[in-house]
Amino acid sequence: MGVKIRERKLSSGEVTFYIDVYHGDLGRFSVKTGLQENPKKRKEFNTAKAEAEDKRREYEKDFQADPAGLFERKAKSAGDFIEYLRTSVEKTNYPIETGSLKKIVSFSGGVVPFDKLNPAWLEKFKTFLLNDEAISQNTAGTYFGVIRKTIKRAWRSGFINEDFTGKVSSIGQTDTQRHFLTTEDIEALYNAHCKNDMVKQAFLFGCFSGLRLSDVELLTWEKISLVNGAPFIKFQQKKTGQYEECPIPEQAVKILMEVKRLHPEFAPDGDKRVFILPSRQFIGDILRIWGAAAGLPWDLHFHASRHTMATMMLSSGSDIYTVSKQLGHRDISTTQKYCRLVDTKRVAEVNRLPVFTTLSKPQEVAMSQVMTLSKPEQILPPEPVIAPEAGSIAEALQAKGDKIARSLSLIKNLQGKYEFNGKEYSAAELALEV
Repeated sequence: MGVKIRERKLSSGEVTFYIDVYHGDLGRFSVKTGLQENPKKRKEFNTAKAEAEDKRREYEKDFQADPAGLFERKAKSAGDFIEYLRTSVEKTNYPIETGSLKKIVSFSGGVVPFDKLNPAWLEKFKTFLLNDEAISQNTAGTYFGVIRKTIKRAWRSGFINEDFTGKVSSIGQTDTQRHFLTTEDIEALYNAHCKNDMVKQAFLFGCFSGLRLSDVELLTWEKISLVNGAPFIKFQQKKTGQYEECPIPEQAVKILMEVKRLHPEFAPDGDKRVFILPSRQFIGDILRIWGAAAGLPWDLHFHASRHTMATMMLSSGSDIYTVSKQLGHRDISTTQKYCRLVDTKRVAEVNRLPVFTTLSKPQEVAMSQVMTLSKPEQILPPEPVIAPEAGSIAEALQAKGDKIARSLSLIKNLQGKYEFNGKEYSAAELALEV
């Protein structure tokens, strides 16, 4: 009874090392160390043997502490990693995990025993992803991250005896274009036909709340409440697991009123969910068609609503920490990526610098303040969704731009535009720029 090293001579002349474990009541099993060397190469052979002995001592330590646990772990390692991942995918149904599963099945043929997992296998899978022309490098990195995370979880659950993921570097992310909507784009979408009004309202709500699609799908009416008279969403992020309190701006409240009006059509038997949405695939198709009808030069996708919320807040003067909190980011560096999108904000900040004899006064273009409600029932009645009765967003921007021009003593040129800092702007463009 015990743990011993066994040497097996191969036809090539090399010797491979095994670890044999034997227990009088539990039985026996053997483990390949993955080490082999030719005895004629004394230095290399002794090094391999020493590494095999280190592995043997690890097994012996576990054997002495908990022999039954060691044999149970060996039984688990005979299982299939693919099925382990598939079970996880079926529970969460995340598109990213589904994509990762498809790629690893394509790479492996559909079966990967736990005891075959090692750094060399993971490195080969990494190369496979990087050579796949059907996906971008960023997508490859995301899929690779899912597999690394699943291997770590398998190690913690005792299916493998080592977390080797740290021995293989991750796939670096490349800088990509982040699509977001201007106020004109939002108005164009509002006026364009969308074949599913609930999807339309869900996307617009994302533009003014910053919620991910996964959180919009799970949003229920009971998660909307008042805090000191102002509406908030209290929820647990599906992606991060963090609990959040997200203030709802006035425009988002109006969208909720419209959604309540749609409920008898989309949920005639009642439903605690706020947004009654189709599958992710249908949502994607609906958004692409709707975006094209609105004249967008790129394919509209739901995450663009989250980018839009971030850029609107930054453009309106919100500090990056407030934006980070609103979006529920764990790391401020994630929020900083949006700063590069907001060129108008950067220009305005630069124009605060002194010009010898005078200083340009900073102008602020503020977002709507959070609507103060006296009672929750005020969210329920139907009201207009985007355009206020007083005028459109474009008209509001034009009025704001004219007001800014008056305060800066700007005069329109022959083309009907204001000249500011060596450039020409319409009233609406001036409102966004300053």
